[in-house]
Amino acid sequence: MDIPEQELIKRAKQGQQGALEQIFRRHLDSAIRLAYLITRNWATAEDAVQEAFLQAFRSLHSFQDEKPFKPWFTKIVVNKAKRTKARLDRGHLPYELEEPNPHRGYAPEEHALDKEGVDSLFQAINALDDNHRLPLLLKYVSGLTEAQIAETLGIAQTTVKSRLYVARQRLKKQIETLEGGGRDGGL
Repeated sequence: MDIPEQELIKRAKQGQQGALEQIFRRHLDSAIRLAYLITRNWATAEDAVQEAFLQAFRSLHSFQDEKPFKPWFTKIVVNKAKRTKARLDRGHLPYELEEPNPHRGYAPEEHALDKEGVDSLFQAINALDDNHRLPLLLKYVSGLTEAQIAETLGIAQTTVKSRLYVARQRLKKQIETLEGGGRDGGL
């Protein structure tokens, strides 16, 4: 039986260990993926997510029940990932191409891009500054709405829209540059 998120939060606040475990399982994979995209290192991402869960569970009593949990928790993950990366920075590492794993819920068609195309995309994402990279990751990796991104990052929703637009434009230009100016020789 899939218990609604708000009921799980209520139970967790009452100290039910099983509710904490369900919240953990429900958000672990997406939190690690997001932290990895910020830190660019699996070990650093796992450290950040562990710290994020600890902080979230310690602060759960301050969580406002009427608000969605995911943006609140995502903000903690982003902050922990950024701090952990700064503290344990091991240099600029490229993203790795993850192989499909049927146990993690990936459909084979999600891996239709060839490795070269994925590498170009990740190089372009890496070239973005955090102000533009983070909203992009929160929208397309974490699946947050623009309002949730604004809340998570503590900025106005219009700023989120602007940063997403600029990020997409920069990605397009960066990918064209990485691919040698396109197929038309740069025309």
